[in-house]
Amino acid sequence: MCHLTHTNSTVDKIILDNLHLDRHVQEETTGPRYCPSIESKVLRFPKRPHQIWLEPEGLDTPVVYPNGISCTLPAEVQVDMVRQIRGLERAEVMQPGYGVEYDYMDPRQLKASLETNRIKNLFFAGQINGTTGYEEAAAQGLIAGINAVLKAQDRPAFTVSRTEGYIGVLIDDLTTQGTNEPYRMFTSRAEFRLSLRPDNADERLTEKGHQAGCVSHYRYHTFMDIKHSLDRSLQLLKSFSQSSAKWKRQLKYDLLSETKSGTQSAFDLLKYPDITISRLVDVVPELRHLVPNRQLCNRLKIEATYACMMKKQEQEIQEVRRDEAMALPDNLDYTQLHVSTEVIEKLALTRPQTIGAASRIPGITPAAMVQLLRYVKHFKRQKHGSETQELSPA
Repeated sequence: MCHLTHTNSTVDKIILDNLHLDRHVQEETTGPRYCPSIESKVLRFPKRPHQIWLEPEGLDTPVVYPNGISCTLPAEVQVDMVRQIRGLERAEVMQPGYGVEYDYMDPRQLKASLETNRIKNLFFAGQINGTTGYEEAAAQGLIAGINAVLKAQDRPAFTVSRTEGYIGVLIDDLTTQGTNEPYRMFTSRAEFRLSLRPDNADERLTEKGHQAGCVSHYRYHTFMDIKHSLDRSLQLLKSFSQSSAKWKRQLKYDLLSETKSGTQSAFDLLKYPDITISRLVDVVPELRHLVPNRQLCNRLKIEATYACMMKKQEQEIQEVRRDEAMALPDNLDYTQLHVSTEVIEKLALTRPQTIGAASRIPGITPAAMVQLLRYVKHFKRQKHGSETQELSPA
């Protein structure tokens, strides 16, 4: 079980009194935006307590990791700091925090396989490409390692597109836009994040992995059996259609809208929270053979739940692409956008002239672009409305 504690004014004083010993702060090294050191937090957000999660390292060990106080101060100062925190007054520090300063190569010189354009057979992966050293580095290691072997075997490169996985989003962002700070992967960076889910990872990547030699024949054939069952079941569900009013009477489900035009299929109905395959069997007995396979029923339910949302997501992306040439007003207040601080800072600093130009700024996510487009349209409607009022006769 994890526990929560906080820093305090005494901790702040220890940090501020010893900043002259902190090389990280002295050299103003650019650290990870989303994993700042405790020194950075005290400087950027003074006179406030900062959360520290005490996370056990395992079930059978007394070692606890204090998440939230990564630090590069001298070891003896760190011990003093830790013991001023509530609950840690008698703590023993097994390993003081430390900072790793590293340089990186411009990742725009890489292919999607992570092979360098300049030097044949040389692959880069990890922090050298401008990312953090966490999952981002590990993901690149997988791709670079696979492609190094394939290159040695004179086989085609293994690449993952933006629509196939977050690894693809990460590598595409790095190799096309580059980065000016340690890159972290977020779901918001993907245009089609609703389709990049754990439940359908096998559909997206198993076949490609098998072709590259990373997936065993047994696992591949198991996946193909599952895929065929899923495809047949989806087709079966979509083949049973009738009016919403008829579904409502037969299922006795009041949340169904009778005013919805046209018909709805059994697949469409699965998106409702209380509608399951078992419940649909009462109306469509042909679905009965699906009920014993709980895993299949769960996947069908997930597919139906996300179907309408994925359609809306596609429409949003197309809306942004259609309006790429739309001009952005010079006096646009980006602080009014409901997006991350990173996005606001980069838009305010760059002040792009068009929607298309904004979308090409490193770190500007597809989700942020949708918000920006709607904000600009609202801004222009308001401005047009006020100008119309000024021109109207008294």
